[in-house]
Amino acid sequence: MASIRGYMAASVDGYIADAAGGVDWLEPFNAVDVGYARFIAGIGTVVMGRTTYDQCIGFGAEWVYAGKRGLVVTSRALSDPPADVAAWRDGIGALVQELRAIDDGDVWIVGGAMLQSAFIEQGALDRLELFVMPLLLGSGVPLFRSMAQSQALSLDAVEQFDMDIARLDYRMG
Repeated sequence: MASIRGYMAASVDGYIADAAGGVDWLEPFNAVDVGYARFIAGIGTVVMGRTTYDQCIGFGAEWVYAGKRGLVVTSRALSDPPADVAAWRDGIGALVQELRAIDDGDVWIVGGAMLQSAFIEQGALDRLELFVMPLLLGSGVPLFRSMAQSQALSLDAVEQFDMDIARLDYRMG
């Protein structure tokens, strides 16, 4: 059974994107090795919302998740998606069941405050690795949307990286 994971970066004040929805503010930190290669090697499927997908496509480079199964939670058709990428329209509950049956590696819920929150509300996120970037954005896209109830987390590890990046590794529930 696949583990469903969150792996995301946020500013100290809790934003994952700036007020315009951009993530350019993360660029100065790209040179720091925070273990992404090890993380992505264990991922078999990436799941993202339509906004995150459109942003990834908009980078203009090759599909960054080549070789991984990709599911885009959207109500609209995808025009000319990369290989192994498909739209998912059947709701989060059905998606969780589909993902739990996967046995080719873990599942990464890629970015997106709404999608991460939806998985947390379903009790479907097993682990959250949060990278806190030493920057105050002041406004932007919040790390999570409002949720109906609080969620308990168990901190498994804390790690500090160059440029004062902190990694908080949580188990959900």
